Amino acid sequence: MDFNQVINKRKTSREWTDRDVDFEVIKRIIEAGMKAPSWDHYRNWQFIVLHTREEKENAFGYAKYIAEKFDRSRYEGRKLNLAQKMYSYAMPRQYTMLVDCPYVVVPLFKCARLNGEWVSKLNPLTTAWCVAENIMLAVINEGLGYSLRIPLNKEHDIVLEKLGVPGGWMTPCFIGIGYPKEDELVLEQYSSRPDKNIHMGAW
Repeated sequence: MDFNQVINKRKTSREWTDRDVDFEVIKRIIEAGMKAPSWDHYRNWQFIVLHTREEKENAFGYAKYIAEKFDRSRYEGRKLNLAQKMYSYAMPRQYTMLVDCPYVVVPLFKCARLNGEWVSKLNPLTTAWCVAENIMLAVINEGLGYSLRIPLNKEHDIVLEKLGVPGGWMTPCFIGIGYPKEDELVLEQYSSRPDKNIHMGAW
């Protein structure tokens, strides 16, 4: 698959087939993540890979709580914009999109506490997102799909504690990997044409 095909096929998936994924593919995907730019040059990232349902259910109980708390009736019978349509579709699946897929990768970066005083102080987080980006693109290149959840509030610490992660490490996200259902709902997207988003020389 060439680069433009990967970019054009990229999307978040939330419903999966029962087909398993060869772990050698997962290792190739993580290797692509390891090739991301590293602000400290050490590539000091770690990855927790969850495969059994028990492992995933143990890790993502908070996502289940969030999904079950979501009130879908607030979105029924009213005209929704694209963002609202996506939100109302995605929120009830925040748990199942992780536990129903064959693998979940939790990338970890070394950082005790985020410091947003200056953009440069967010280098550890920024490069961790470069890792996640490489992983997601590699997933598509392998003919698979991914789900993406960014931990909400205290969920970050809850999941890392359940996974036995030592202090001084953080994660930007949880990435589910598997074969998406072919008939999964695909919602309309806002235009990605950059014509109105480019400012030459200054704003």
